[in-house]
Amino acid sequence: ILKQVEGIQKDIVSSSKLVGDAESLSALESEYQREDTVYQGKIQSLKKKYERIRRTRPDGNCFFRAFAFAYLEYLLGDAAELARFKRTVTERKEALLALGFPSFTTDDFYDNFMEILEQVEKGITVNDLVELLANDGMSDYIVVFLRLLASGELQGKSDFYSMFMDSTYATVKDFCAHEVEPMYHESDNIHISALSATLQVPLRVVHMDRGKADEVNHHDFQEDTGHPRFHLLYRPGHYDILYTS
Repeated sequence: ILKQVEGIQKDIVSSSKLVGDAESLSALESEYQREDTVYQGKIQSLKKKYERIRRTRPDGNCFFRAFAFAYLEYLLGDAAELARFKRTVTERKEALLALGFPSFTTDDFYDNFMEILEQVEKGITVNDLVELLANDGMSDYIVVFLRLLASGELQGKSDFYSMFMDSTYATVKDFCAHEVEPMYHESDNIHISALSATLQVPLRVVHMDRGKADEVNHHDFQEDTGHPRFHLLYRPGHYDILYTS
């Protein structure tokens, strides 16, 4: 079984980029048979509002990587939001230390993340950003830091978030240690809620599944803080980035 898992992981790495190029939404049509009226119909529904998609590697880190790229891309055109975000990240890093996260590793991930924000502030191109997040080491540093921030939000407000967890784990800290902080663990609404809340970043997740409705549904996170800064497409177990028409 372990060899099969390793083989699947190697196939994923060899067949998909960490962050791909933006492409026409029509590319989704070829992923499903023409007779698959449910998904083909929902692709047509998507095309009413969106025109391009940017894929991420389906390795369990896809939400955090999609969040990072899509939001950094947005920040390239919003200097005021970038300044606000930098202040927020620094505050959240201090909150992590106050919660007992180890300072050496936390500061290391924070410093690397801030270096990327400084590059965004200098005005790098979208292609430069793709190259940054296509680098395994740099991309993983970003994902780990975002996972720590989500974990810090959950643990810092454990009384609230514990209401949305099942009884598998005795404490929120246990849940974070097994489901949030480890790399390659898939994300659910609670991960999205925590990360968007702690960073005060509103976003929209569009759901594309086998539900009977012809139209796709969406869920806005942190909508009270403003319009969605970016849009993600969720298909069972995976997140990609969407671009509006």
